[in-house]
Amino acid sequence: MSEQESLQTEAADQQTETAAESVDSGRRTFMQALTVGAAGLGVAAMSGNAAAAEEETSEPFEVGGDALNLGGTLVVGDGGYDTITQAWDAASSGDTIYVHCSYDAKEAGEPFPVVLDYEEKEVMLTGGHPSGSVIDASHSSENVIEVLGRGMNDYRNNPVVQNLKIVGGDVGLRVRAAPFASFENLVVYRAGSHGVHVQGYTDPDSSREKGTFGALFHNCQTWVCGGDGFRMAVDAMPHGTTFHSCKASSNEGVGFRIRGYVNEIVGCTSQLNHSYGVEARRGKGSHIEGSYIEANGRANSYPIDVYAKNADGLNIHNCYFNGITPRSTAHNHDYVLRAINVHDTDRLSVNNCTFRNYGEGVIATFGCVDPDFHASSHYTLDTGRGLFATDPTNFDNVRPRTDGMIMPSDLRGVDGDHEGDTGYHIGGGVEGPAVWREGEWRISETTSL
Repeated sequence: MSEQESLQTEAADQQTETAAESVDSGRRTFMQALTVGAAGLGVAAMSGNAAAAEEETSEPFEVGGDALNLGGTLVVGDGGYDTITQAWDAASSGDTIYVHCSYDAKEAGEPFPVVLDYEEKEVMLTGGHPSGSVIDASHSSENVIEVLGRGMNDYRNNPVVQNLKIVGGDVGLRVRAAPFASFENLVVYRAGSHGVHVQGYTDPDSSREKGTFGALFHNCQTWVCGGDGFRMAVDAMPHGTTFHSCKASSNEGVGFRIRGYVNEIVGCTSQLNHSYGVEARRGKGSHIEGSYIEANGRANSYPIDVYAKNADGLNIHNCYFNGITPRSTAHNHDYVLRAINVHDTDRLSVNNCTFRNYGEGVIATFGCVDPDFHASSHYTLDTGRGLFATDPTNFDNVRPRTDGMIMPSDLRGVDGDHEGDTGYHIGGGVEGPAVWREGEWRISETTSL
């Protein structure tokens, strides 16, 4: 090959290589833009930053017109769907509706209530952060979000709502027929009625009652609502509901109004509510633990922090109670009068709590059977103030106990609860510790030290 031919061949090879590199470079650039753009939109969706998404990709991914739908995430706000309702109508099971910080319910003409009907499809409603993803219904007197589940028809596909602030409207979040639903990182602020209302539901087709049980509320907050913070209805069958790290503050009703069996309030806060901090009625085996309960009953003439009636098996463990009355109140008492008031309840247990600033005392029981106060486990910070606001061996209480042993009382008219039950007898005949055996009390005589 001549020198000239060699140079021509080398030039041709270079042109081919350059063209190939150009194609590869273009392919890489396109794929990088696609990948980075998708990631940017994903990050923007997570952070609520529209500008970040626009910087990463010049064109949105479009499905169904101009509305933004990225990999099953339907964005509501600038560049996306105008309303949550439009996004719901366009969504398919498995999709996510993402409320962007640019969403304005009033400007968009959102039709309230927004109904998430899980009989139709399973779609998650989410925002990025409650501070930025806001559903503001201050201009509306309707409920804001309504979740309607499948009841007992399907336990596997459960409603999920998270990462939003819900403002105004009537009820902030209404839940019906939604067993094992999950609600997380929600702030409900200035709802005209209840912040969260779990209600009963009758299927119009089958006339079957469908309940909401096993639901989880995690890090949900209700502030300055016109009714209860969290309200559960008996006909909702709200058994096994868990409130974890939730807060109810300055609501005009009860902080947590619980009904049903084996419900839990764990690591929660209830403070400055106008009625009780927690009210438990007509249920079994509910549990309040590790919670901060302070300054409730602000509009009650007789302020109480926790009130229970017909709440058999109620456990109140490891909680902090503070009966202060900051700022002006309707009741004009210097302190909340009682921390815990319980009526007509079997097997109450109050254990390892800390108390301070109560006007009459901490615990009062009426008509309770086998209440166990675990007296030595509590820490009362008020010098000279006792644990009991009323005499636990009086007021129709039966076998009041501490650490399982019946408190000193006249046992002559009281049967033991089980073989080997123990108590301390006073008030007639021989005084001393007693054991229930073969249908009678066996008493050991004692002498004073």
